[in-house]
Amino acid sequence: MKIIRMMVIGLLISLSSSYVLVTISVLSNNAVMSGAELLEQIIIAAILGVAIGLLSIIFEIERLPFISQLILHLIAVTLCVMVAGYFGRWFDHSSITYVLISEVIIYCIVWCIIYVLQLIDIAEINHAIQKRKE
Repeated sequence: MKIIRMMVIGLLISLSSSYVLVTISVLSNNAVMSGAELLEQIIIAAILGVAIGLLSIIFEIERLPFISQLILHLIAVTLCVMVAGYFGRWFDHSSITYVLISEVIIYCIVWCIIYVLQLIDIAEINHAIQKRKE
C-alpha cells in the first residue's frame, strides 16, 4: 500500500509541476501547444512522477544514512528528469540549466512540504504519548 501511495504522490506532484512549467514555457515563448503535444507532455510527466515516487523507496533502506539516501535519490531523480526531458524535447525549448534549476526548486519545495508534514506527525505522536501518561 505504501508503494502505491508513493506512486500517487509522485504522480500528483509531477503533474502539478508539469502544468506550471508548461504554462510558463508557452507564455514566455509566445508559443502554442497542440492537443497531441500537450497529451505527450502529460504522459511523460505522469511516467516521471510514478518513477520518482517509486524512487522514494530509497528512504526506506534503514542501513543507509539519510544523507546517502538523499544523494542517491537526487541523482536518480536527475537521471529520470534527463531521460524525460530528452523524450519530451524539453531541451529544445530551454537549456539543460533551466531544467535542472526547475528540478532543484521543485525538489526543495517538496522536501519543505514533507518536512512540515513530518513535524505535524511528530507533534501528534508526542501529544498522544502525553495523553497516555496523564
